[in-house]
Amino acid sequence: MKTEDQLAKKLDPALQKIVEARHHDPFEVLGRHPQGDQVVVRAFLPHAERVSIAEGELPMQRIEGTDLFEWHGPAAKVPECYRLIWHDDINLEHVHHDPYCFPPQLGDLDLHLFGEGKHWHAYRFLGAHLHEVDGVAGVLFSVWAPNASRVSVIGDFNRWDGRAHPMRMRTGGVWELFIPNLRAGELYKYEIRNDR
Repeated sequence: MKTEDQLAKKLDPALQKIVEARHHDPFEVLGRHPQGDQVVVRAFLPHAERVSIAEGELPMQRIEGTDLFEWHGPAAKVPECYRLIWHDDINLEHVHHDPYCFPPQLGDLDLHLFGEGKHWHAYRFLGAHLHEVDGVAGVLFSVWAPNASRVSVIGDFNRWDGRAHPMRMRTGGVWELFIPNLRAGELYKYEIRNDR
């Protein structure tokens, strides 16, 4: 039987940072990543027992000793915006779009003006706002945490687990994440880590 130290040594450093909830840009690792005419899709689901990509019912394989799941195959089989079907540790089925298949949502002009201290309407993009991307409804979260090493959105929707929805760091210390399929009224907080 392999120990955690042995598994950590063979895991790619970027993947290890995801497992340890220390990655400042989870989009580098998670989501859909083309490799020529092939693609790798990765998801990190701490409470999942099994996972598949809904479009094509493509089973994802667990990376041994982790809560990371991967699928490798022809790029044509997985659309840019895809859904995950996963069963949790009490065998409930969940179906939702993968938050890590969406591009950045905050505009460069907003980030630039905010960074200069000249954005007079930052409340329009900071916080939590109902948002839609390509017909997929959800909530866009953003927060200014310039000294954080990692920020996550936590709530009832992810068992208040900071590993489940790490955010992407943008310019000027702003962190963002679009979580599809959430509705108004969800309880949430930001979990902020500073390991520096």
